[in-house]
Formats: sequence, C-alpha cells, structure tokens
Amino acid sequence: MMASEKVDIRYAFKVLFLCVASVNLGNTFDFLWYGILFALLFVVIGVLNATRRREFAKRPRYNKILAYAAIVPLALFWVMTPSVENGVSPYLIFLPGVYFLYLALLQERSRGNGGFEVFVAFDGVAALLFGMYMVPRGWAPVGLVGFIFALCAYSRRGTSPYKYLLFLFVIAALGAISYGGWQHWKSQRYRYGAKMAEDYYQRERMMGFDPVAALGSFGSNYNSRYNSQVVLRVWDEHPSRYFKAASYEKYVAGIWKLPTKFAKRLYPAYYQVDYAVLETADSLTRTDSLREVEQVWVQSTLNNFGFVFAPYGAVGFAAKDVDSLTYYAGGMVQGLNSNGKRSDWHYFKCRPVSAENVPDACKIPDSLLTSGEGDLMVGERYWPLIDTVIAAMQLRDADSADSVVADSAALAKSMPDSTRDSADSLILQKMLAYFVTNFSYSLSVPGISRWSGGGSNMEKDPLAVFWREKQGFCEYYATLSALVLRRLGIPARYVTGFANPEIAEGRPYSIFRRKHSHAWVEAFVDNRWVIFDPTPPILPQFADAPSWWSVKWEGVRGRFARVMHALKEGEWRRVVDSWQNQSTALLESPILYSVLVILVVGFVGRKIYVAYKLNRKRLTFVSARALHWAKKLEACEKELAKSGFRREPGETVGAFMKRIQSAVSDSRLEPLLDVLAEYEKSRWCR
Repeated sequence: MMASEKVDIRYAFKVLFLCVASVNLGNTFDFLWYGILFALLFVVIGVLNATRRREFAKRPRYNKILAYAAIVPLALFWVMTPSVENGVSPYLIFLPGVYFLYLALLQERSRGNGGFEVFVAFDGVAALLFGMYMVPRGWAPVGLVGFIFALCAYSRRGTSPYKYLLFLFVIAALGAISYGGWQHWKSQRYRYGAKMAEDYYQRERMMGFDPVAALGSFGSNYNSRYNSQVVLRVWDEHPSRYFKAASYEKYVAGIWKLPTKFAKRLYPAYYQVDYAVLETADSLTRTDSLREVEQVWVQSTLNNFGFVFAPYGAVGFAAKDVDSLTYYAGGMVQGLNSNGKRSDWHYFKCRPVSAENVPDACKIPDSLLTSGEGDLMVGERYWPLIDTVIAAMQLRDADSADSVVADSAALAKSMPDSTRDSADSLILQKMLAYFVTNFSYSLSVPGISRWSGGGSNMEKDPLAVFWREKQGFCEYYATLSALVLRRLGIPARYVTGFANPEIAEGRPYSIFRRKHSHAWVEAFVDNRWVIFDPTPPILPQFADAPSWWSVKWEGVRGRFARVMHALKEGEWRRVVDSWQNQSTALLESPILYSVLVILVVGFVGRKIYVAYKLNRKRLTFVSARALHWAKKLEACEKELAKSGFRREPGETVGAFMKRIQSAVSDSRLEPLLDVLAEYEKSRWCR
C-alpha cells in the first residue's frame, strides 16, 4: 500500500504560515498581487496534498533544473531595476525572498518524492524574515502571526499548551525590549553620538600636537583609557630620550601657536625606491669615508598632524608622497599631511667616527640653528605674572652661588646632558631647583576652569592658576619656564613631543605610548640650543610599567608591521630588478645558447646510447633463446599437423601436448611430444 499524507491541524497551520509569508513579502515591496498569487498556489498544493488521492508516489518528482532555472529571470529582473544612491536597493531583499518562496513551493509540491519538509520550513521562514524588512506601518503583527503559525505547524505532536504560551511570552518580551531600546536610542542618540565622536577623536588622534596647542591638551593622553596605546614605533634599539614634534612661538591666553616663518624648504635630493630623501644640506645623508649615517624607520599609528617626529640632530628625512618638507629653525619639520592620518618616515642621524669627535661634514648648518625675534616674545599682559615668578625664584641675581640649592650635583644629573657643566646653565638649574622644591606633579590643576581669555583679569588664566596652586603637568611647567626665560632675555621655545621611550630587551625597536607625550623647553644658552626639562620627576603611580602580555603582544604587532612595511616600501623591488637585469644580460649572451646546445646534444646522445645498450642486451640474452625454441616449436607443429593435430589459437603448448596424449598413443609421435615437453621445461628458463 502506498504511503499518503497524514492530515491534521498542524498541516493547516503550515499552509497558513506559507500564505502569510507570501502576502507579507508582496505587501512590503508593493507587489501584493505577487504575494497573493503565491498564497493561492500554496493553498492549491495544500489541498491536493491533503487528499488521499495525492499519495507520495503520485506527486511530481522534485526537479533541480526548475530550481536553478528560476535564477535567470530573477537576475534579469535585478539588472533592469533602477539603482539606488546612498542606500540599499529594496530589490536586494525582495528578490531573494521571492526565490525562497519559489523553492518552498517546489519542495512542498514534491514533498515525499524528492522534496523535504525541512527545506519547506527553512525557505518559508527565510521569506517571512525578508518580508519584515522595512515592513509598512501596521503590518508587523502580520509577521508575528506568521511566526506563530510556523510554531504551531512545526512543533512536536503532544506539546503542552503552556509551552506555546511560554514561547509567545518570550517573543513578546524580546519585542518589547527591542522596541524600548530603539525608543531609548532615539531619545539619547545625540548624547551617545557626541560621546562616540569624542571617543573616536581621542582614539585616532595624537592629543597635544595640534598646530594650535592649548594648555591641558595633553591631559587626554594621561587620563583616557587609551593612555597606554602605542603611537610611535622607532626601529632603533638605543633611541634618543627626546623626540621632537613641534616648537611653538607665540603664547596668547593659554594657547601656543606655531612660528609664522620657516628657515628652509627641503626638496628631494634623491630617492630610495618610493621614498624621497630630503636633507638639511646637500649630500649630507650620503655615506662616505668621512662619516657614517644611520637611517631609522619611524611608524606612526595615529594622526600625526603632518609633523615629522625625530630626535635632535637629525640631518635628513625620507618620506613617501611628498614633494617638499618645511624645516623650521631648531629642527621642527612639517609636510606629511598628504600621507593621510597614519604615516611612516625615516630620519638620518650621523654616528661619530669616535666618541669624542663628530665630523664637521655631518653637522646641521648653523643657519638652521639660530634664534629669532619670536623666541623672545612675551605678551605684556603676562609681564606682572612673569616678574612675580622671577622674583620668587630669585633669578635676577643669577651670579649668586648661594641662591642655588646645596645639592646642585643632584639637580645637574636630573637635567639633560646638553645643559650640564654649562656656564650659562645657572638660571636653568635655579628654576629646576625651585620647581622640585615647591611644586608637585599632578595630572590636574585645581581651580582650572573654562576661560575665554578675554578681559584684563588674570586670576582665571590657566598659567596664573598653575603658579598659584603649585601643581600640574608638563605643559604648565614648560610654558611658564619658556616665558620666564624670554623675559630674562634668553631665547626659548615651548616644545612638544615624546620623551623616555619604552625599551624592551630583545625587541629591535622602541615605542612611545600616549603617556610618553611630553612638553619641555629649548633654551639658547652659550650660543647653542639646549634641552631644558623643568617638569619635576613623575611619581611612581603615574609611570606604571606595562604588563608582560602587552609587551609580548606589542612585539608580535611590531614585527608584523615591519614585514608589511618591507613589502610595501618597495625595497624588495630592487632585488627583483637586479635579478631581471641579470636575466636579461644572460639571455642576450651567446654563452647561454652554447651551453643549451651542449646540454641538448648530451641529453640526446645519452638517450641513444641507453637505447642501443638495451637493444644489444635483449638480442644477446633473450632473443637468441626465443629464436631457437621458436624454430624447434614450429618444426614440431608442422610434423604434428601431418598427423592431423593442430594447435588452436590461444591454446598453450602444455594444453596442446596433453590433448595429443589423451587422443592417441602412437609411438611415432613420442619424439614430437618430447620436443613439446622440453619446450615447456626449457623455453622460459634463464
């Protein structure tokens, strides 16, 4: 007996579920007639399959060709649909939904005879989900009803009613949570958007290195959750302590501004594959017998605002996609803006031939190191404050040795090497001594409030608040010190960059994190620029060492960045080009073709020699024996043929001999039979 459909209420729910999916999809995309057509087809197929006349074996067999063929008209329909700018075309959702409905129709039509119930359920649910995309107002409950029908249709028989109620409760709860979350997002999206924008700003930018630097801008580097983020990788195991980014000229109302004039425009002197080499003086970076030049790669992971971060004494730079760099007196370099947010560059530093001697040929020209009028600029509104600071520090009496604290040796150790043992460093040492004794390092300055900078009241000026509260971080120390030195007639600059790189044993590069950003002072003392860092030592809680895992993980990331850099920078193309040149020269050389002819002749000669040897061996060892016994067998068979015995085609000699022995016992045939026996015995023996 043939199997037939078992019809119950669950089958009716399935038909209703497919009809709802069809109508919902058609209505969502303004093809309601299309959805109604599919719904009618599902009803017809459901009625046919529900009757006992529609046994499984009598149903049409599932044909994959029909399923694949439907892709063609849908693809043509997609090609003819108009494009949508700045958005997703609704047909990208509608056409897959129609295709899933079509597959569900084919599967249900042939279910039991090539079609499967599981595919009907999957295709129907997929079409219902596609129909919920941009569902018209008021039609969302229709989709929910379709899911309920699917639940009733495909649940196991005998399921308790409370499980249905529990499922509906879960669906309703999830819907309520989603709707409530959407409403909350709509009401708070501007606040969340501003927070996300600020978070993105902090994460993607080097805070404190803008062309206009405001006091307190470095605070984001220390206080945000990104304070340990790596921002510079310097491929030098022993880098300089200070990496300069910018030196500012004018200070007004808590804001430092860049110099308005530059010392020199650097143009490419030559190219290293894709990198233009820009030198402070002609041929300064080319190595020769007088000096050794070391090239160091620097990778910036964030927006560097076009600044070329480099240590003091760099005599050249190499960068991609630049036609020039702007060089300011003292070593500030700009011009990487065209490289996008993240840049990489090289700097050149000269290594002395001996520890005591630096070749004159490897020096930055003096014209790029002199001071200017801007290095003495102090606004009149700050004169009272600066004079108060000078009096408190007793800096006017610079010749009095008693004004310096007793432990001057310890202070000298805390200062950079460029300011030690200098005849003009007394004022710098007194300033540092005063800060160490009377100030403390802090990531915040109590009393700082938002100040527009207007009016003559200086009480809210951030610099005045810092002097009054006696605590703050590097920007405040460097700003006050630069203005004090200028007021005393000593050219000075406010400088931002990175200090004290992180060095790990075994790692071929050093790194600067956000928390390594720093501000210090350049002072023109004894006709040379020296580094003066007035910030007191940072307390241990502000200088936590990174974890073991972060150090190891950074090592992996850094080496991967190096590999990618080697692939992108084009250095490998030099090797490929050299190979290509050598290959071209070799192809044009007659020696190559002579060698090829010799090899071909040798190969052919060897093949001929081997074939000749094999043929001789076969003739001497095999063919002579075969020829001897072939002649004897042929003569024996001729004699036997006279007696009426012939060997049949395919009959072996042994079978032929046995047939003769069983047929006759004539003594005249004995010699011939002995020949056959001898042939069988000796023919195949070596």
